[in-house]
Amino acid sequence: MSYYSNRSADNFTTSPRELSTFSCPFLSDTTTVKGVKIFCYSLVLLIAVIGNSLLIGVIKRNKKMKTITNYLIANMAVSDILSTLAAVPRQITYIMLEPQRWLFTEMFGSVLCKSISFFQDVSTAVSIFSILAIALDRYRGIVFPLRETNTKPTKSCKIIIPLIWIVPVGLHAVYFYIFHLKTSDNKVYCVIDWGSKFDAKRSVEIYYIILVTFEIYIPLCLVTWLYSAIVMNLKRSAIGKHRGPSSCRTSRRIREDRKVVNNIIAIVIAFMVSSIPINVIGILYYFVWDWNMPCGVENFGFAAHFIFYSNPSMNPCIYFALNDKYRHGLVKMFKTMVFFRKVENNDSKTSEKETLNRKTWSSTFV
Repeated sequence: MSYYSNRSADNFTTSPRELSTFSCPFLSDTTTVKGVKIFCYSLVLLIAVIGNSLLIGVIKRNKKMKTITNYLIANMAVSDILSTLAAVPRQITYIMLEPQRWLFTEMFGSVLCKSISFFQDVSTAVSIFSILAIALDRYRGIVFPLRETNTKPTKSCKIIIPLIWIVPVGLHAVYFYIFHLKTSDNKVYCVIDWGSKFDAKRSVEIYYIILVTFEIYIPLCLVTWLYSAIVMNLKRSAIGKHRGPSSCRTSRRIREDRKVVNNIIAIVIAFMVSSIPINVIGILYYFVWDWNMPCGVENFGFAAHFIFYSNPSMNPCIYFALNDKYRHGLVKMFKTMVFFRKVENNDSKTSEKETLNRKTWSSTFV
Protein backbone atom coordinates (compact mmCIF):
# COMPACT_ATOMS: atom_id res chain seq x y z
CA MET A 1 0.00 0.00 0.00
CA SER A 2 1.24 3.47 -0.81
CA TYR A 3 1.07 4.75 2.80
CA TYR A 4 2.38 1.97 4.99
CA SER A 5 4.39 0.07 2.39
CA ASN A 6 5.98 2.54 -0.04
CA ARG A 7 6.29 5.04 2.74
CA SER A 8 8.08 2.66 5.06
CA ALA A 9 10.42 1.18 2.51
CA ASP A 10 11.46 4.19 0.48
CA ASN A 11 13.04 5.87 3.50
CA PHE A 12 12.38 9.52 2.65
CA THR A 13 11.73 12.07 5.36
CA THR A 14 8.63 14.21 5.13
CA SER A 15 10.54 17.46 5.24
CA PRO A 16 11.09 19.04 1.80
CA ARG A 17 14.62 20.19 2.62
CA GLU A 18 15.55 16.62 3.65
CA LEU A 19 13.79 15.04 0.72
CA SER A 20 16.80 13.22 -0.68
CA THR A 21 18.29 12.16 2.68
CA PHE A 22 18.72 8.39 3.09
CA SER A 23 20.11 6.43 6.00
CA CYS A 24 22.53 4.97 3.45
CA PRO A 25 23.37 6.06 -0.12
CA PHE A 26 20.89 5.08 -2.82
CA LEU A 27 22.50 2.42 -4.99
CA SER A 28 20.89 1.83 -8.34
CA ASP A 29 20.55 -1.76 -9.57
CA THR A 30 22.40 -2.98 -12.62
CA THR A 31 20.54 -3.02 -15.93
CA THR A 32 20.13 -6.81 -15.74
CA VAL A 33 18.67 -6.70 -12.22
CA LYS A 34 16.32 -3.89 -13.23
CA GLY A 35 15.21 -5.89 -16.26
CA VAL A 36 14.45 -8.97 -14.12
CA LYS A 37 12.49 -6.92 -11.58
CA ILE A 38 10.49 -5.13 -14.28
CA PHE A 39 9.74 -8.45 -16.00
CA CYS A 40 8.48 -9.94 -12.71
CA TYR A 41 6.20 -6.97 -12.05
CA SER A 42 4.96 -6.99 -15.65
CA LEU A 43 4.06 -10.67 -15.27
CA VAL A 44 2.15 -9.90 -12.07
CA LEU A 45 0.29 -7.09 -13.84
CA LEU A 46 -0.65 -9.35 -16.76
CA ILE A 47 -1.83 -12.28 -14.61
CA ALA A 48 -3.75 -10.06 -12.19
CA VAL A 49 -5.65 -8.12 -14.87
CA ILE A 50 -6.41 -11.09 -17.15
CA GLY A 51 -7.10 -13.56 -14.33
CA ASN A 52 -9.45 -11.30 -12.39
CA SER A 53 -11.20 -10.20 -15.59
CA LEU A 54 -11.85 -13.87 -16.45
CA LEU A 55 -13.13 -14.42 -12.91
CA ILE A 56 -15.63 -11.57 -13.29
CA GLY A 57 -16.65 -12.88 -16.72
CA VAL A 58 -17.33 -16.39 -15.38
CA ILE A 59 -19.54 -15.04 -12.58
CA LYS A 60 -21.39 -12.70 -14.94
CA ARG A 61 -22.12 -15.37 -17.56
CA ASN A 62 -23.26 -18.14 -15.19
CA LYS A 63 -26.72 -17.56 -13.68
CA LYS A 64 -26.21 -20.28 -11.04
CA MET A 65 -23.16 -18.45 -9.70
CA LYS A 66 -24.99 -15.20 -9.01
CA THR A 67 -24.93 -15.57 -5.22
CA ILE A 68 -23.88 -13.10 -2.53
CA THR A 69 -20.53 -14.86 -2.07
CA ASN A 70 -19.74 -14.80 -5.79
CA TYR A 71 -20.78 -11.16 -6.11
CA LEU A 72 -18.37 -10.34 -3.29
CA ILE A 73 -15.66 -12.36 -5.04
CA ALA A 74 -16.32 -10.33 -8.20
CA ASN A 75 -16.11 -7.13 -6.14
CA MET A 76 -12.75 -8.28 -4.77
CA ALA A 77 -11.60 -9.05 -8.32
CA VAL A 78 -12.47 -5.48 -9.39
CA SER A 79 -10.54 -4.03 -6.45
CA ASP A 80 -7.58 -6.32 -7.22
CA ILE A 81 -7.47 -5.06 -10.82
CA LEU A 82 -7.63 -1.45 -9.63
CA SER A 83 -4.91 -1.89 -6.99
CA THR A 84 -2.63 -3.65 -9.48
CA LEU A 85 -3.07 -0.95 -12.14
CA ALA A 86 -2.29 1.71 -9.52
CA ALA A 87 0.62 0.00 -7.75
CA VAL A 88 2.61 -1.98 -10.33
CA PRO A 89 3.37 0.85 -12.84
CA ARG A 90 4.42 2.94 -9.83
CA GLN A 91 6.82 0.23 -8.64
CA ILE A 92 8.24 -0.14 -12.14
CA THR A 93 8.91 3.62 -12.20
CA TYR A 94 10.73 3.35 -8.87
CA ILE A 95 12.88 0.51 -10.26
CA MET A 96 13.75 2.42 -13.43
CA LEU A 97 14.52 5.71 -11.68
CA GLU A 98 14.59 5.77 -7.86
CA PRO A 99 12.15 5.47 -4.93
CA GLN A 100 9.21 7.91 -4.91
CA ARG A 101 10.20 9.56 -8.18
CA TRP A 102 7.26 11.05 -10.08
CA LEU A 103 7.11 11.51 -13.83
CA PHE A 104 4.48 14.28 -13.93
CA THR A 105 4.63 17.82 -12.63
CA GLU A 106 2.40 20.80 -11.80
CA MET A 107 -1.37 20.36 -11.30
CA PHE A 108 -1.72 17.17 -13.36
CA GLY A 109 1.15 15.50 -11.49
CA SER A 110 -0.25 16.58 -8.13
CA VAL A 111 -3.70 15.17 -8.94
CA LEU A 112 -2.15 11.88 -10.05
CA CYS A 113 0.04 11.69 -6.95
CA LYS A 114 -2.97 12.06 -4.65
CA SER A 115 -5.51 10.01 -6.62
CA ILE A 116 -3.26 7.04 -7.47
CA SER A 117 -2.10 6.78 -3.86
CA PHE A 118 -5.74 7.02 -2.74
CA PHE A 119 -7.17 4.40 -5.11
CA GLN A 120 -4.23 2.07 -4.57
CA ASP A 121 -4.84 1.80 -0.84
CA VAL A 122 -8.65 2.04 -1.01
CA SER A 123 -8.83 -0.89 -3.43
CA THR A 124 -6.49 -2.95 -1.24
CA ALA A 125 -8.70 -2.26 1.79
CA VAL A 126 -11.79 -3.18 -0.28
CA SER A 127 -10.25 -6.61 -0.95
CA ILE A 128 -9.76 -7.14 2.80
CA PHE A 129 -13.30 -6.02 3.66
CA SER A 130 -14.65 -8.23 0.86
CA ILE A 131 -12.92 -11.22 2.47
CA LEU A 132 -14.57 -10.28 5.77
CA ALA A 133 -18.00 -9.92 4.11
CA ILE A 134 -17.58 -13.34 2.44
CA ALA A 135 -16.71 -14.86 5.83
CA LEU A 136 -19.84 -13.32 7.38
CA ASP A 137 -22.02 -14.61 4.53
CA ARG A 138 -20.55 -18.12 4.78
CA TYR A 139 -20.98 -18.06 8.58
CA ARG A 140 -24.65 -17.15 8.21
CA GLY A 141 -25.23 -19.74 5.48
CA ILE A 142 -23.43 -22.65 7.16
CA VAL A 143 -23.87 -22.11 10.91
CA PHE A 144 -27.48 -20.88 10.53
CA PRO A 145 -28.69 -22.60 7.32
CA LEU A 146 -32.38 -22.47 8.33
CA ARG A 147 -32.41 -18.68 8.60
CA GLU A 148 -33.22 -18.10 4.95
CA THR A 149 -33.91 -14.59 3.75
CA ASN A 150 -36.33 -13.60 1.02
CA THR A 151 -33.99 -10.86 -0.18
CA LYS A 152 -32.43 -11.52 -3.56
CA PRO A 153 -28.59 -11.58 -3.74
CA THR A 154 -28.57 -8.59 -6.09
CA LYS A 155 -30.57 -6.48 -3.62
CA SER A 156 -28.35 -7.49 -0.69
CA CYS A 157 -25.19 -6.69 -2.64
CA LYS A 158 -26.53 -3.25 -3.58
CA ILE A 159 -26.21 -2.46 0.13
CA ILE A 160 -23.16 -4.54 1.11
CA ILE A 161 -20.80 -3.62 -1.73
CA PRO A 162 -21.23 0.18 -1.48
CA LEU A 163 -20.57 -0.09 2.29
CA ILE A 164 -17.39 -2.07 1.59
CA TRP A 165 -16.16 0.85 -0.57
CA ILE A 166 -17.45 3.70 1.61
CA VAL A 167 -15.50 2.66 4.75
CA PRO A 168 -12.04 2.61 3.06
CA VAL A 169 -12.84 5.84 1.21
CA GLY A 170 -13.52 7.50 4.58
CA LEU A 171 -10.34 6.09 6.13
CA HIS A 172 -8.17 7.25 3.22
CA ALA A 173 -9.81 10.58 2.38
CA VAL A 174 -6.95 12.34 4.18
CA TYR A 175 -4.65 11.26 1.31
CA PHE A 176 -5.83 14.25 -0.70
CA TYR A 177 -4.36 16.44 2.04
CA ILE A 178 -1.12 14.64 2.93
CA PHE A 179 0.25 13.55 -0.48
CA HIS A 180 2.22 16.26 -2.28
CA LEU A 181 4.77 16.76 -5.03
CA LYS A 182 8.19 17.86 -3.81
CA THR A 183 11.17 18.91 -5.92
CA SER A 184 14.80 18.18 -5.07
CA ASP A 185 17.76 18.59 -7.47
CA ASN A 186 15.31 19.24 -10.33
CA LYS A 187 13.64 15.88 -9.65
CA VAL A 188 9.98 15.52 -8.69
CA TYR A 189 8.83 13.16 -5.92
CA CYS A 190 5.41 12.10 -4.62
CA VAL A 191 5.73 12.13 -0.83
CA ILE A 192 3.71 12.42 2.37
CA ASP A 193 3.76 15.78 4.13
CA TRP A 194 1.33 16.52 6.98
CA GLY A 195 2.24 20.22 6.94
CA SER A 196 3.29 22.58 9.70
CA LYS A 197 0.04 22.14 11.67
CA PHE A 198 0.92 18.56 12.63
CA ASP A 199 3.92 16.85 14.11
CA ALA A 200 5.14 15.00 11.00
CA LYS A 201 6.63 11.95 12.72
CA ARG A 202 3.88 11.51 15.30
CA SER A 203 1.08 11.98 12.75
CA VAL A 204 2.49 9.36 10.38
CA GLU A 205 2.93 6.81 13.17
CA ILE A 206 -0.57 7.32 14.61
CA TYR A 207 -2.21 7.13 11.19
CA TYR A 208 -0.20 4.00 10.38
CA ILE A 209 -1.48 2.32 13.57
CA ILE A 210 -5.08 3.34 12.72
CA LEU A 211 -4.85 1.92 9.20
CA VAL A 212 -3.26 -1.43 10.05
CA THR A 213 -5.60 -1.88 13.04
CA PHE A 214 -8.88 -1.23 11.21
CA GLU A 215 -7.89 -2.57 7.79
CA ILE A 216 -5.75 -5.60 8.64
CA TYR A 217 -5.64 -6.74 12.26
CA ILE A 218 -9.34 -6.43 13.19
CA PRO A 219 -10.70 -7.85 9.87
CA LEU A 220 -8.25 -10.77 9.87
CA CYS A 221 -8.98 -11.59 13.54
CA LEU A 222 -12.71 -11.61 12.76
CA VAL A 223 -12.17 -13.74 9.65
CA THR A 224 -10.07 -16.22 11.64
CA TRP A 225 -12.77 -16.50 14.33
CA LEU A 226 -15.58 -16.87 11.78
CA TYR A 227 -13.85 -19.60 9.78
CA SER A 228 -12.89 -21.43 12.96
CA ALA A 229 -16.59 -21.50 13.90
CA ILE A 230 -17.51 -22.60 10.35
CA VAL A 231 -14.97 -25.45 10.35
CA MET A 232 -16.18 -26.66 13.76
CA ASN A 233 -19.78 -26.56 12.53
CA LEU A 234 -18.89 -28.55 9.39
CA LYS A 235 -17.14 -31.18 11.51
CA ARG A 236 -20.22 -31.54 13.75
CA SER A 237 -22.46 -31.74 10.67
CA ALA A 238 -20.23 -34.42 9.13
CA ILE A 239 -20.51 -36.55 12.29
CA GLY A 240 -24.33 -36.43 12.26
CA LYS A 241 -24.88 -36.45 8.49
CA HIS A 242 -25.99 -40.10 8.40
CA ARG A 243 -28.81 -39.47 10.81
CA GLY A 244 -32.27 -38.73 9.43
CA PRO A 245 -33.99 -39.42 6.12
CA SER A 246 -32.31 -36.57 4.25
CA SER A 247 -28.72 -37.72 4.92
CA CYS A 248 -27.87 -37.83 1.19
CA ARG A 249 -28.96 -34.23 0.60
CA THR A 250 -27.23 -33.10 3.80
CA SER A 251 -24.00 -34.85 2.80
CA ARG A 252 -24.04 -33.14 -0.62
CA ARG A 253 -24.62 -29.74 1.00
CA ILE A 254 -21.75 -30.30 3.43
CA ARG A 255 -19.40 -31.21 0.56
CA GLU A 256 -20.36 -28.06 -1.35
CA ASP A 257 -19.94 -25.89 1.75
CA ARG A 258 -16.57 -27.46 2.46
CA LYS A 259 -15.34 -26.73 -1.08
CA VAL A 260 -16.32 -23.07 -0.83
CA VAL A 261 -14.81 -22.71 2.65
CA ASN A 262 -11.53 -24.35 1.61
CA ASN A 263 -11.38 -21.98 -1.36
CA ILE A 264 -11.87 -18.85 0.74
CA ILE A 265 -9.52 -20.07 3.48
CA ALA A 266 -6.82 -20.46 0.81
CA ILE A 267 -7.47 -16.83 -0.26
CA VAL A 268 -7.21 -15.66 3.38
CA ILE A 269 -3.96 -17.58 3.94
CA ALA A 270 -2.50 -16.17 0.70
CA PHE A 271 -3.34 -12.63 1.82
CA MET A 272 -1.87 -13.18 5.30
CA VAL A 273 1.35 -14.60 3.88
CA SER A 274 1.70 -11.76 1.35
CA SER A 275 0.97 -8.99 3.87
CA ILE A 276 3.17 -10.17 6.76
CA PRO A 277 6.59 -9.15 5.30
CA ILE A 278 5.54 -5.64 4.30
CA ASN A 279 3.88 -4.98 7.67
CA VAL A 280 6.96 -6.28 9.49
CA ILE A 281 9.01 -3.72 7.55
CA GLY A 282 6.50 -0.99 8.44
CA ILE A 283 6.65 -1.79 12.16
CA LEU A 284 10.45 -2.03 12.16
CA TYR A 285 10.83 1.18 10.16
CA TYR A 286 8.58 3.35 12.32
CA PHE A 287 9.05 1.89 15.80
CA VAL A 288 12.42 0.07 15.84
CA TRP A 289 14.70 1.66 13.24
CA ASP A 290 13.40 5.16 14.06
CA TRP A 291 12.71 6.06 10.41
CA ASN A 292 16.22 5.03 9.28
CA MET A 293 16.29 1.83 7.25
CA PRO A 294 19.61 0.04 7.75
CA CYS A 295 21.87 -0.56 4.80
CA GLY A 296 21.69 -3.97 3.20
CA VAL A 297 17.95 -4.60 3.56
CA GLU A 298 16.96 -3.16 0.17
CA ASN A 299 16.48 -6.60 -1.39
CA PHE A 300 14.29 -7.68 1.51
CA GLY A 301 12.26 -4.51 0.95
CA PHE A 302 11.85 -5.31 -2.74
CA ALA A 303 10.85 -8.91 -1.92
CA ALA A 304 8.27 -7.73 0.63
CA HIS A 305 6.74 -5.30 -1.86
CA PHE A 306 6.74 -7.84 -4.67
CA ILE A 307 5.06 -10.53 -2.55
CA PHE A 308 2.43 -8.04 -1.39
CA TYR A 309 1.64 -6.77 -4.90
CA SER A 310 1.60 -10.34 -6.24
CA ASN A 311 -1.44 -11.21 -4.12
CA PRO A 312 -4.05 -9.95 -6.67
CA SER A 313 -2.51 -12.27 -9.27
CA MET A 314 -2.71 -15.26 -6.88
CA ASN A 315 -6.45 -14.98 -6.14
CA PRO A 316 -7.87 -15.96 -9.58
CA CYS A 317 -5.34 -18.82 -9.80
CA ILE A 318 -6.59 -20.14 -6.44
CA TYR A 319 -10.24 -19.91 -7.49
CA PHE A 320 -9.70 -21.71 -10.80
CA ALA A 321 -7.43 -24.34 -9.22
CA LEU A 322 -9.62 -25.25 -6.23
CA ASN A 323 -13.17 -24.65 -7.45
CA ASP A 324 -14.53 -26.91 -10.20
CA LYS A 325 -17.48 -24.56 -10.85
CA TYR A 326 -15.11 -21.76 -11.80
CA ARG A 327 -13.08 -24.11 -13.99
CA HIS A 328 -16.18 -25.38 -15.78
CA GLY A 329 -17.44 -21.83 -16.18
CA LEU A 330 -14.09 -20.76 -17.66
CA VAL A 331 -14.07 -23.68 -20.12
CA LYS A 332 -17.69 -22.97 -21.06
CA MET A 333 -16.89 -19.30 -21.64
CA PHE A 334 -13.97 -20.16 -23.91
CA LYS A 335 -16.07 -22.69 -25.83
CA THR A 336 -18.79 -20.06 -26.31
CA MET A 337 -16.22 -17.58 -27.64
CA VAL A 338 -14.80 -20.20 -30.05
CA PHE A 339 -18.33 -21.16 -31.17
CA PHE A 340 -19.24 -17.56 -31.98
CA ARG A 341 -16.00 -17.14 -33.89
CA LYS A 342 -16.80 -20.22 -35.96
CA VAL A 343 -20.33 -18.91 -36.61
CA GLU A 344 -18.93 -15.54 -37.67
CA ASN A 345 -16.42 -17.24 -39.98
CA ASN A 346 -19.14 -19.43 -41.51
CA ASP A 347 -21.39 -16.40 -42.00
CA SER A 348 -18.59 -14.48 -43.69
CA LYS A 349 -17.81 -17.44 -45.97
CA THR A 350 -21.53 -17.82 -46.83
CA SER A 351 -21.83 -14.13 -47.66
CA GLU A 352 -18.73 -14.32 -49.83
CA LYS A 353 -20.18 -17.29 -51.72
CA GLU A 354 -23.52 -15.51 -52.22
CA THR A 355 -21.70 -12.44 -53.53
CA LEU A 356 -19.66 -14.57 -55.89
CA ASN A 357 -22.79 -16.37 -57.16
CA ARG A 358 -24.55 -13.06 -57.81
CA LYS A 359 -21.59 -11.84 -59.83
CA THR A 360 -21.51 -15.10 -61.81
CA TRP A 361 -25.24 -14.89 -62.63
CA SER A 362 -25.03 -11.24 -63.56
CA SER A 363 -22.06 -11.93 -65.88
CA THR A 364 -23.99 -14.68 -67.70
CA PHE A 365 -26.90 -12.36 -68.57
CA VAL A 366 -24.69 -9.51 -69.78
